[in-house]
Amino acid sequence: TDAFVQAGMKVAYALNITWGIARLSDAVIVNFFVPFTLKKESAMMDQFAPILRKGLRSGIWIMGLIMAMNNAGYDVGALLAGVGIGGIALAMAAKDFVANIFGGITVFIDKPFRVGERIQIAGYDGTVEEIGIRSTRVRTLAGRLVVVPNFKFTDSILENVTIEPSRKMKVQLGLTYDTTPERIEEAIEILRSIISDQGGVLEPEPTVWFDSFGDFSLNVMIIYYVNKTGHWANTPSAVNLDILKRFNAAGLDFAFPTQTVLTPDITSR
Repeated sequence: TDAFVQAGMKVAYALNITWGIARLSDAVIVNFFVPFTLKKESAMMDQFAPILRKGLRSGIWIMGLIMAMNNAGYDVGALLAGVGIGGIALAMAAKDFVANIFGGITVFIDKPFRVGERIQIAGYDGTVEEIGIRSTRVRTLAGRLVVVPNFKFTDSILENVTIEPSRKMKVQLGLTYDTTPERIEEAIEILRSIISDQGGVLEPEPTVWFDSFGDFSLNVMIIYYVNKTGHWANTPSAVNLDILKRFNAAGLDFAFPTQTVLTPDITSR
């Protein structure tokens, strides 16, 4: 009886210590860790903090129960060996779930994107609405909600569209073959002035050059960049309209595919 009471007291001590450590970890996370990280990553920590609390609390209680069973005289080593074998079988069956968990941890640590940012991955293009420990929800440009398993972020190429400093635009213009070299130089100067007239929406130094001799046209190429103050669609539209107006006013003709067919003169035979 005395041995039983002593074993019970040891178990009670171990459980009390475990309870105290679990409460202490909760207090540290809630009162110190979360307020400090919320100043920088509020959207992400709102989702990660509950997961961290539950995971840490579960780990502490598992260790506490093992200590309590050891104090009670049970062969914990044999028990852990059996649990380990079962854990291997369970891990093999749940490898996709585990891969998603580690993928979610990678997203939380590396922070390749945040809630509200636009990303492109696995053929999907949309805005991140929610980051979970197992999956991430993305609202596509078509308005559909796509649930992306988190392991995709560890084995796929991810493009964060939101953090791009500016967007590259490339336009090729074909002028007719009767355009003189002087007129091509005039076209290049017009294109440069159009970019400078946009008032800070575009990068100030575009790349404009006489690109090539095409099958039907003399090709002039322009590359410019739309910065964050410009709209990705409205700004190129305004630039294209300005090009059309200025080229028409200057009498610069755009080329289109043409073909000359020569027929033999059968009347001379």
